[in-house]
Amino acid sequence: MHGSSIECAPATADCLLGAARGATEDLGRQLQRDEVHFAISAALAELGRPAEAVQEAGLIENPITKAEAEAEIVRAAARQGAFDTAFEIAVEIGDARNRSAKDLALETLAVEQAARGLIDGAFDTVVAINNPFRRSEAQAAIAVSVARSGDIPSAMHAAARIGMDYWFTAEQNRFKIASGLVARSDRFDHYWFFEALAEIAKIQSQNGDIDAGLQTAHAIPDLAGRARALAGIAAEQVAQGNIEAALTTARRIEASYGDHEAMVAISDGLAAAGDFGGALEMARAIQETYGDGAALAALAERQAMMGAYDESVATLSEIAVIEDLDRARAIIAREYARIDRSKAALDMVGRIANRNKRFDAVLAIAVTLATEGKTDRALDLATEFAGRADAGELVTAVVLAQARAGDLDTAVAIAGTLDDPMFRAIALAGLAALAR
Repeated sequence: MHGSSIECAPATADCLLGAARGATEDLGRQLQRDEVHFAISAALAELGRPAEAVQEAGLIENPITKAEAEAEIVRAAARQGAFDTAFEIAVEIGDARNRSAKDLALETLAVEQAARGLIDGAFDTVVAINNPFRRSEAQAAIAVSVARSGDIPSAMHAAARIGMDYWFTAEQNRFKIASGLVARSDRFDHYWFFEALAEIAKIQSQNGDIDAGLQTAHAIPDLAGRARALAGIAAEQVAQGNIEAALTTARRIEASYGDHEAMVAISDGLAAAGDFGGALEMARAIQETYGDGAALAALAERQAMMGAYDESVATLSEIAVIEDLDRARAIIAREYARIDRSKAALDMVGRIANRNKRFDAVLAIAVTLATEGKTDRALDLATEFAGRADAGELVTAVVLAQARAGDLDTAVAIAGTLDDPMFRAIALAGLAALAR
């Protein structure tokens, strides 16, 4: 890395944004310029300057990137309580995809409103979501947000307001016939209502009221929704150290394979308590019964985090599902890196089958090290693992983690050494958002 020094002393937001804009002059491809404009727009939004952020987003030529940048502005404005501004920007987002940036932005805005007690306003916001299924999903998110704020009665009331006729026209709804082709049961269109109740039940248990959570779960008439609620409650009982109660809850699950999540959580709870033998026995049974290595992966991760590296590697050898195996390898590699076993960490990363997951693993390790103040080791890891194409993204992640940990000036200096002008600009924009 060479780059050029950044003349920002002190490192103010405006100076860093100016340096980021200056770096775009070296970019010949519009897609690269779009990425920089996205980063600058997001930084301006985080700084509470939505009008400037929208203006910057307007420079983006790719319509999807532009829509996602505008959605970031909405999310930032919503977090800052500027609900009217957020709504005005959200409704102008041009994105007609099924899970569009516009719909996600409106949902995020509504969730923030609900969290602050503006429940009616939240429901008014999601009326702007044209897709009725997505609108119902957003309404469920409103109910869950209210529950997370601690107001369970209002959350229940909000759940009762979830739209349940998204499969039907007004005429078809009278006869419960979807599109005139397929007759559906009367419960099918209650999906998001059941999902909201399941989440509320979990939140009640997380708040320490297991009995209320169980009561809510058992009130869900849908078998699958009830199973998800009970599984979540069992997982919370495990987190509270009550394995026996979790097993009792899991036994109440009636749906076939519906106790899977609960059993994985119980296995992990045994491992957390130091009972590796019991956890291994249960994890093996879960893999044999469900064809899922999640419990074995969780055990391997837990063993590594508790310093039992040899046992962790032995557990890896029993995982038959490649996705679970790769996830466990990534966590173990991170734990190796944290105790200065860089070679072992890279060897473990090298065993991850999917290239993108290998990169994600190194990225997570580098960010962890930088957050812990071990920036030199994080940069060494990035240099050793990455080719030129990946180095910029890794170093950018490292400097942002370093800045979040409180060392902004050093992060700015390192950002200036980036050879790639796009990543240098993205790093500087990200640092600007932190230079408040």
